[in-house]
Amino acid sequence: MIKKLLEPASIGFRIVKNRIVMPPMETRLSTFYGDVTGDMIAYYSERARGGAGMIIVENTYIDAISSRSSLASSGLYSDHLIAGKNLLSEAIKEYGTLAVIQLSHGGREARKGANAFEAVAPSEVMCSATKRMPRPLKREEIIAIEDSFAEAALRAKIAGFDGVEIHGAHGYLVCSFLSPLTNRRDDEYGGSLSNRGRFASNIIGKVRQKTGKDFIIGYRISASEFIDGGLELEEACSFVNSIQEEINYVNVSAGIYDSKNFWVISPTYEPRGQLIPMAAKMKKAVNIPVIAAGAFTPLLAEQVLNDGNADLIAFGRALLADPCMPKKIAENRLSDIRPCIRGNEGCTSRFYTGCTIRCEVNPACGQENRFRFKKVKKPMKVMVAGGGIAGMEAARLAALLGHNVTIYEKEDRLGGHLIESTVQDFKADEEKYFKWILKQLDKSSVRILLNTPVISDTIKKEKPDFLIIAVGSEYQKPNIKGAENAVIAEEVLEGTFAAGENIAVIGGGIVGSETTLALARNNHKVTIIEMAPEIASRHESSTQQSLISQLQKAKVQILVNHTVEEIGAGYVKAKDDKGNTAVIKADTSILATGLVSRGYQELSGIVPNGVIGDCMEPRKIFECTHEAWKTVREYLSESYIKEI
Repeated sequence: MIKKLLEPASIGFRIVKNRIVMPPMETRLSTFYGDVTGDMIAYYSERARGGAGMIIVENTYIDAISSRSSLASSGLYSDHLIAGKNLLSEAIKEYGTLAVIQLSHGGREARKGANAFEAVAPSEVMCSATKRMPRPLKREEIIAIEDSFAEAALRAKIAGFDGVEIHGAHGYLVCSFLSPLTNRRDDEYGGSLSNRGRFASNIIGKVRQKTGKDFIIGYRISASEFIDGGLELEEACSFVNSIQEEINYVNVSAGIYDSKNFWVISPTYEPRGQLIPMAAKMKKAVNIPVIAAGAFTPLLAEQVLNDGNADLIAFGRALLADPCMPKKIAENRLSDIRPCIRGNEGCTSRFYTGCTIRCEVNPACGQENRFRFKKVKKPMKVMVAGGGIAGMEAARLAALLGHNVTIYEKEDRLGGHLIESTVQDFKADEEKYFKWILKQLDKSSVRILLNTPVISDTIKKEKPDFLIIAVGSEYQKPNIKGAENAVIAEEVLEGTFAAGENIAVIGGGIVGSETTLALARNNHKVTIIEMAPEIASRHESSTQQSLISQLQKAKVQILVNHTVEEIGAGYVKAKDDKGNTAVIKADTSILATGLVSRGYQELSGIVPNGVIGDCMEPRKIFECTHEAWKTVREYLSESYIKEI
C-alpha cells in the first residue's frame, strides 16, 4: 500500500496535494514564437486531471536574443505571451495541481537553428553535442540576462503560475556558469564556487524581488555532470546550501550534453533510481524540499520517501505513458498503470529533430485532442488477425469503445515478438508492459482464440464488420553459405536451443545486440558481427549509447563493417570493408539478420480492413501501437461510423 507518496507537502507558502511532481520535459507543442497551442494545453491538462500534485512546465526561454535552446521551445520573453501562458496555468490549476514553469537560457547548448544569434557562455568552451563554439558573455550582457530571468518570472506570476523553476542543470547557461568545466572566467563570475554561483544567485535574488515572498522559486541542478572536470556532488550540495534561504525547493538531476545521455534520461538497460544517492546527499545538505528524479516506479518512490532521501518525486516519462498514474495509485490499482518501457522512442528520439513529443506505449501523448474516444452507439463485429503488440493494442482499444472484438492468434499464446523480447533481465520494463496489456485484455470483453490462424475462409464464415490485419513478422534466413549451421535468435532467447561457450551473433541490430548482451551476461564468449558501421543504429541515441556500454562491460567483441561469407561447423568467416578476412571461433552461430513481414494480401480484399504492425514493415513498438490507435480512430470510432 502506497501512503507517503500520496501525502501533501509544503513548498514555500503553498501546499502540494501529493508528492508526485511532473518535471519539465520539452514537448515541442509550442508555436514558433514560443506561445502555447491547444495541443499543449490539452497535454498538460491531462496530466493535471490524472492527479499530479505539481506540474513544472517545460524549458521556457527568457529573452528574444540567444536564450532559445531548441527548435520549438516555450517562451516568456515578452508580455504578448502572458495571455497564452495564463490559459495554460488555468488548465493545470483547475484540478488542484500547483503550476510552476521552468525558465531557462540555452547558452552553449542552444542548437543551431534555435535562434539567429551565436551561442553564448561564460567561457569559450565548445559543446561536443551541438558542435558550437560559444562566445564569452560580457559583464553587461550577464546583468541583462539576469534581469530577463526576473522579467520572465514576473510574467509567469501575472499569467497565474504558482512559481518558477530556474533551470540550472544539463549544461544550459546557468549550469555552465556553476561548472568548473565550462566557466574559466577570472572576474567576479568565475573562479571560486561562490563566484561561479554568482550568476544563479543574482537571478534568484532578482526574481524574488520581482515576484514577492509568496511566489515559489525552485532550482534544478545537475548534482554531478559525470564528466572529467565538471561539477561534482560535494560542490553542488554546498552551492544549494548557500542559496536555500532564497529558494523553496531543489530539483536534483544530473549530466550535461557532453556527458553520456543515459545519466540524464536513463534507458531500459540502466537501473532505475540511479540518481537516488545524489538526492539523498542533497537532502542532508539543505533544509528545503528536495525533488528526486530518475525513472521511478510508485513502489521505488515510496521507499525513497520513507527512507527520508527526498521530499517529492519526479515522474517524467511515467506520466507520459499513463497520465492517470496518480489516480490509479490512490485507488490502489498499481497493476492498471500503463508502464513506461524506457525505450525513449517519441519522448526523446523526436527531440533532436524538433518534432512534437510522443510516447511509444501511449499514442495519445501530445495528441490528446485527437484521441478523445467515447463509447460507440452501434457496436461492430471486429476480427483481429494476429495477437502480437499491434493486434493486442487494437483489440483492447476497440473493446473499450464497445465493439465486439475477437483476436485470432495462430500460436498457443499472445505476444508475438514480445515473448522472446522480454525474457532478458534487462528488459524488465518491457515485460511489465507485456503483463499490463495481457491483464487489460483479460479484464476486457475481448474474445481470444489461440491456435487459430486466419485464412480467407475464416473471414467469409465469420463475416466481421471490420478486420484488423496484424499478422506480424518472422525472422528471415539470409542467403549465406552454411546458414543451415546457424540457429535463429528466437530459439536461443526462448530457451529451445542451448548455446555453446563461444558464440557468434550475425547481425548487430537491436535483436542481435540484445541477444548478445543476454548471452554475455550468462558467461558466454560472444562476438557480434555487423555489416554496417555501428550496431543498434535504429535505437534512440542515448539508448544506443547505453546498450553499447553494457556490451563493452560484458567484454563482447564487436565487429562492425564486416560481412559474413560463411557459417561453418565451429566457425564463422567474415570479411571487413577493406577485404580482410576474419575467422571467428563459434560453437554456436546465431542469426539475427532482421525480420520479414508475413504476407497479408490474401486477407485484405474480403471485408473492410486496416493493416497494422510488422506485417506492413518490421519496426518497433512505437509504430505498432500508433498504427493500432490510428486504425481504431479512423475506422472504429463514433465519428467514422457517423460518416458512413
